[in-house]
Amino acid sequence: MWSASVKMLSVVGALCIAQAMAASNDISVTGPNLLRDGGFEGAGRAVTGCAGVRGQLPSAWVDNSCWNAATQVSYGLDEGQSNGGARSLKVMLATGLFQLVQPINLEADWRYGLGIWARSEAPMMIKLALRKSGPPYLEYGARYLRTSSQWTYVSVSAFTNGLSDAEARQAMFIVSSATPGTVWIDGAALAGGRSQLVLPVGPVPPQYFGAHALHQHNSKTAFEDGLVGSLRIWDSERSQWHTIQPARPKGSKRTYDWSALDDRVTQAQKHQADLLMVLGGYVPSWATMDEGDPDDRVRDAVECYRCDESPKRSSDWKTWVMDVASRYKGGPIRYWEIWNEPSFGPKDEWCPDRQGCATKMASMYRGTPEQLLSLQNDAAEAIKRIDPSGKIVSAGISLYHRDYLDYFLKIGGGKTADIIGYHWYVDGPPELLMSHILAVRGLMRDHGLSDKPLWSTEGGVAQLSLESDPAWRGAKTTGQDLPRVHELGPAYLARSLIVGWASGLGRWYHYAWDGSHGWPSSTSVIAKGTNLAIDVTEAGVAYRQVVTWMVGKRVMAFETGQGGGLWQATLQGADGKLSYIVWHPARTSFNPWALKKPSTAHKVCDLAGKCRTLVTEATVAVDFRPLYLTP
Repeated sequence: MWSASVKMLSVVGALCIAQAMAASNDISVTGPNLLRDGGFEGAGRAVTGCAGVRGQLPSAWVDNSCWNAATQVSYGLDEGQSNGGARSLKVMLATGLFQLVQPINLEADWRYGLGIWARSEAPMMIKLALRKSGPPYLEYGARYLRTSSQWTYVSVSAFTNGLSDAEARQAMFIVSSATPGTVWIDGAALAGGRSQLVLPVGPVPPQYFGAHALHQHNSKTAFEDGLVGSLRIWDSERSQWHTIQPARPKGSKRTYDWSALDDRVTQAQKHQADLLMVLGGYVPSWATMDEGDPDDRVRDAVECYRCDESPKRSSDWKTWVMDVASRYKGGPIRYWEIWNEPSFGPKDEWCPDRQGCATKMASMYRGTPEQLLSLQNDAAEAIKRIDPSGKIVSAGISLYHRDYLDYFLKIGGGKTADIIGYHWYVDGPPELLMSHILAVRGLMRDHGLSDKPLWSTEGGVAQLSLESDPAWRGAKTTGQDLPRVHELGPAYLARSLIVGWASGLGRWYHYAWDGSHGWPSSTSVIAKGTNLAIDVTEAGVAYRQVVTWMVGKRVMAFETGQGGGLWQATLQGADGKLSYIVWHPARTSFNPWALKKPSTAHKVCDLAGKCRTLVTEATVAVDFRPLYLTP
C-alpha cells in the first residue's frame, strides 16, 4: 500500500498511552559508549580559536564558546582528580559561558541515554544536552545539574524520532555552564537503541482540539467556526481573577462579577465542550498588598497586565479557588490549571543563565517554584474536596524552560497534578515537535510520572523561519517559486496538530482563536476596534479540516518520513474503514512527491476543504500541505 522506503511504526495493543510510553521511553539504554574518549584520557592538544579560550583538551573534544564575546575559560587535564579513571577534565570559567562539545552522528528514530559525572569547588549549574548542531538548534534531551564538592552523576533521555537521517547526523553532545567557577568533568557516556513510537490506542476525541477565545463574544465563533472541543480560560476578557473579583473583601462579604465567565460556560455547555480554567495569573492588586494598604482597583483596570505576584495571604487564594470551584461544580469547567509559564528568576539559585532567565520568554509568574507548589497543593486540596472529579493541571511551562519542569517535578510538583502542562510553540518544522514531546515524556518518566497525561496548554506558530523550512530550502536550491509564509502557516498548524497527537499529547490548546498577533497560525480575521472575529483565515480553515479528518478515528500507524521523506498517518473510523493523512515537508507543488494511491482511497481533500474524486489517477501529488485520502 505504501512506499517500502518509509518506516512503519507499529501500534501497541490494549495499553494506555502513558503505560506504553513508560515501556518505550526508558532512558536506561544499554550498549557501547558512542562517545570517543568519554574518560578524557587521550593526549591533550592546545585549544585555539579565540583569545578567551585557552588550555588543553583531548583530541576527541572541542570547545564551542568563541561565539560568546564575554567568555573567558581555561581547560586542563587533571590527573589529581578523577572519578575512577586516570584523570578528569578541569574547566575554569571566569566570565561568559563554556560549551564543551563532541560532534556525533546519531540515528533517526532512536532513543539515547547520556550522562556525565561532575564536581566543583562551589555550586555551579551544569547543563548536559544532546542537540542539533545547526538551526533551529533543537535539543533532543537536556538536563541541568547543580554541582557540589562531591562527584555527582546526571543523566537524561533524548529522542531523535521524526528526524531525517541527514538531520540526525548533525548533532552534538554538549556539556556547558554559564556559572563562573571551577568544575571537573569525567565519565561522559552516550548509548542508544531503536525508539518505537507508541500510538494512542483510542480514537481522537473532540476535546483534543482546544483553543483560546480571548474576547467574550468570540467563544461562540471558536466553537462553531473552528469546531474546537475545549477552551482554555487564559488572557480571557473579564474572566480572570482580577476582573471577576476586583475589590478587596469586606470582612466575610465577597463581591464577584461572574457574568463573562458564566457566558463562556453557557457556550461550552451548548456545544458539548469542556473548559480548562487558569486559576492563577492576573492576581487582583489587593491580594498582593498588605492588609492595611488601600484597595487600589484603578491600578488593576488600567495598569495590571498579568499581575503575577503571588497572593500575599494563602487565605485569599484558597477562598478564591473554593468559590470559583463551587460555582461551577458539575459543569464544563472540569480542569484547573495553576498559573501560566513560570520560569526561574535571575536571582534563583537554580537559574542556569542569569541573562537567559531575565530575557528569554520572561516569567509569567514571579514567585519561587516552592511557592508555586504551595499554591498548587492548596488549590488541589480545595478542589478535590468540592468536586472529587476535578482535575489539576500543572502550570504550563514554556518550550524554553524544560529545566523548570525538571526542578518542579523534583520538589514534588507531580504529586498533586493529575495532568502535566507544557507549551509547545513551533520553533522549526512541526515534525521536530516529536523529539520535544518525547523528551518531556522521558523527563516525566524520570520522576515516576509515566502514568499521567501530558497536555500542550498553549501552542501555535508564532514565527516561521523560512531558512529552516525544508520545502523553502529545496525550492531555493532548484530555482522554483518559493513557498510563502501565508502558505506555510496553515500547513505548519495542521502538521503540529497531527504530530502532537501521534507523539502522545492529550490536548492541544491553540493560541488563540481570536488572536490579533498576525502570526502564521492566526485563525481569525479580527475587526479593528471591536476585537470581533469576523472571518476565518486559511490557518483557521486548516484547523477545522484537521478536526473533521481526525475526530472519532484511531491513528493505526504513523510513518515519520524516513527514506523518502513522506509523512503518513493511517486512521480507522468506527466503521472499520481506513483513511490517510499524507504530506512531504520538503516538496512543493512544482516538485511534488508521487504517492501511489491506496486501493481503498477514492477521494482526496486539501486544507482548504476542497475535495475531488480520484477516478483514474494511479498516484497522488503530495507536497508540504497535508492531504486527506478517504474512501
